[in-house]
Amino acid sequence: MKSSYDLLKAAAERYPSSAIVFPDEGKSYSYAEFLKEVDACARALSAYGVGIGDRVAVYGQNSSYWMKCFFAVLKTGAVAVPVNCKAVEDDIMYMVKTAGVKLLFHLSDAPLSGKLAHNVPAVVTADGFDSFVKTGSGLHDAESVCGDLQLIMFTSGTSANPKGVMLGPEGLMNSIVDYKDTLGLSSDDVMLLNLPLSYCYGCVLICCSFCLAGANLVVSRSFAAGKTLRLIEKYHCTVLNMVPTMYQLIFSSGLMPRYDHSSVRAAVVGGSYTSLELVERMRAAFGRNSVLCGYGMTECSSWALSQRFDDPVELRGASAGWPVGNMEARIVPGYGEAENGMMQGELCLRGKAMMTGYLDAAVTAEAYDSEGWFHTGDVVKRDSQGRYWIVDRCKDMIIKGPRLVSLAIPPEKG
Repeated sequence: MKSSYDLLKAAAERYPSSAIVFPDEGKSYSYAEFLKEVDACARALSAYGVGIGDRVAVYGQNSSYWMKCFFAVLKTGAVAVPVNCKAVEDDIMYMVKTAGVKLLFHLSDAPLSGKLAHNVPAVVTADGFDSFVKTGSGLHDAESVCGDLQLIMFTSGTSANPKGVMLGPEGLMNSIVDYKDTLGLSSDDVMLLNLPLSYCYGCVLICCSFCLAGANLVVSRSFAAGKTLRLIEKYHCTVLNMVPTMYQLIFSSGLMPRYDHSSVRAAVVGGSYTSLELVERMRAAFGRNSVLCGYGMTECSSWALSQRFDDPVELRGASAGWPVGNMEARIVPGYGEAENGMMQGELCLRGKAMMTGYLDAAVTAEAYDSEGWFHTGDVVKRDSQGRYWIVDRCKDMIIKGPRLVSLAIPPEKG
């Protein structure tokens, strides 16, 4: 089985003119140039003794350093552990200890705390990155190794500690291929990445799919409405991937008329409830056929339901769409009845893009039923055409007699 590093290596040979751009750093690499940087980092990891099955955490904002470390870790056969770039010290400590991290790349602007420095076996900071890479300069390039486990990603913990999700190469590859095929990505595309690389949406779907298609990638360190519009105009971005709040902030900024965004052919939205009003605003801004809604979560390698560009626009609405090629979905009743003959209940998933499990085997067992269906905790409704619509979270809803009461805060409109 191939790792995401192998995708990058193959792409460097097949698409020599495609580029990865980091505007915040003033850097631009061809695929081949970036691969050389990744290989140099991988040699340093090998010199330190990182190999198959070792866990290496990557913490910090989006950057060329982050992506180099990520692909280098995968080349060695080690397991990458992306850590939320906004995580506080105690959460970082919990993640690195739970995952059994051997080395931490601390690539944040924030100073390294003494607690982390004394409790993690080894730490490489942004300031020390170049020196670290030089430690492997005397080694020859080794062949890439693909282990049974590629990523450990921690889900956000609100009422409990984050859960470590284990993702293997087969599940990741299936999700990446489904995503590429759904969007029809090609080497003519310019993808904008302004979601955090520490999230599955950014780390898997975008950071791994771009090279599979040979697309150009523009990596923004962070999100801001004006900055996003400037990047779209400057680099003629064709594919956007953002959560609803990000699109809402762009529209509310009043800045759209100042910038040319006519290059956009696909505006993908997912990650939380998407209103029809927002979808209509997106269609007006980017083109009636350009908007694509989807649904995913870390446990399914971030891609489970999606609309399709070959679906008539009038059939899409603001639904999350249909199960993608490698996934199945069903509804378990118990959370109210939708109107107009729709089914409503908890969304359950099964398929080839699913995680290998949580780090805690007991938590894994609780999440699956006897037929192998993963219970997502999301309430959905399904119409007669098989489209799924996100409604709420199970934990935010209670059943009282025949009535359904929602405890969730209504989402913003527009």
